[in-house]
Amino acid sequence: MKWRKLLFILFIISLTVWNGGVNAFAMNTGFSTNEMNSKDQHTFLSNINLSLISDEPQKNSIVCFDVSNSGLIAIGSETSENNFISVYAVTGEFKYGYVFNCNQSFGVQWDGINLIIYFVRSDVAALFDPKGANIELRTIEDTIDNNSYWNHVVFSKEKIVNGNRYTIKNTMGFLNFFASSYSQLIETDSDGNETIIYDFSTTQTTRTILVFIAVFIFVTFVIAIIIWQFLKAKNTGNGFSC
Repeated sequence: MKWRKLLFILFIISLTVWNGGVNAFAMNTGFSTNEMNSKDQHTFLSNINLSLISDEPQKNSIVCFDVSNSGLIAIGSETSENNFISVYAVTGEFKYGYVFNCNQSFGVQWDGINLIIYFVRSDVAALFDPKGANIELRTIEDTIDNNSYWNHVVFSKEKIVNGNRYTIKNTMGFLNFFASSYSQLIETDSDGNETIIYDFSTTQTTRTILVFIAVFIFVTFVIAIIIWQFLKAKNTGNGFSC
């Protein structure tokens, strides 16, 4: 009887430790999610091909961001070839980052020292540790509450952490209307003092002006062609009148 009791105790201890391990690695997110099967997990991770980077990538516009309770700042950016998440200290010092493939919008959220990357079109939440190893993958349910969480939390332009307010913004005046991403991340403390942590405004303004000029020239050219065709048709019609 004693050995049965001992085995039962060992079983309970093992079960407790196993459950503790599962909870320690479970993703903490405000989304309601479902499990993803192992085959889909493998395919998804192969497609995004995420890897750790130790050198700061070239700065670009901010598409998403989040701030951890310990003061680490994750900033998402994208180029025509790759997507990047750069992790900074509040001083602006680059710590580490990730590079990955992604042909869709994405967001970021801290989960302790780990980082969750949300993929919008795929409805996937992927948890990675600071070394770039995947911890967990889950699918995000299509619900009204989840849609609200996307808009008001993940892609919020303002986040408050430890009494400080972090805001992403643009500084281009009326040209802000043409921008789909942001150029600055600003920290405002409880006394109202502002600190620019991340700044890409000069390059973004130059790019936006060039795009605006190109669009203006194109629209002007199209309008000129339409007017010319209209006048040509009008003059041709007058030639056949009696």
